[in-house]
Amino acid sequence: MATKVCSKCGVASEEAKPLKCSKCGSREFHDSAGSAFGKKPSAPEAAPEQAAAPVQTKPPEFDTLFDKYGGIPTIAKIVKAFHHEIMARHHLAAYFEGVDLEHLAEHTVKYVAFVMGKPAEFYTGRDMYTAHAKYHIHGMHFDEVADVLKDVLTAAGMAKPDIALVMLRVESLREMIIA
Repeated sequence: MATKVCSKCGVASEEAKPLKCSKCGSREFHDSAGSAFGKKPSAPEAAPEQAAAPVQTKPPEFDTLFDKYGGIPTIAKIVKAFHHEIMARHHLAAYFEGVDLEHLAEHTVKYVAFVMGKPAEFYTGRDMYTAHAKYHIHGMHFDEVADVLKDVLTAAGMAKPDIALVMLRVESLREMIIA
């Protein structure tokens, strides 16, 4: 059974049809079916004489971009490349002075996993507004960081429609991140 999760802050609701989020007041919710890290039911083992795999006639279908692109190992590489590009730009690196970059990388991996379809419960960091308010981030820097992410996703081999979806989700955070 799916749980209703606030699309803005990621808080799960106990109600089947919530009217508004108890944390942020948003009225937008999405269904979450649980964590992809949970155990999936395993198929019964085939007898040795039936061990040959059937020929696949169409590409595999994935529930999320997270699954499609290989989960945490792939996202960790993407985040590493993303942070490397950001830190190479002095005007953007200034936002990260005094920030524990290892801790930030862990949160970034979890957040990108959420953006790529992991359930909201997977990302348990602060809400975007609280996490960014003290930095007084300018719109042009938000745009530049988004462009860097787009370039990194392209270099990682992500399909254009999938990149467009990720970027749409990132853009939805603009009001919570810029000053």
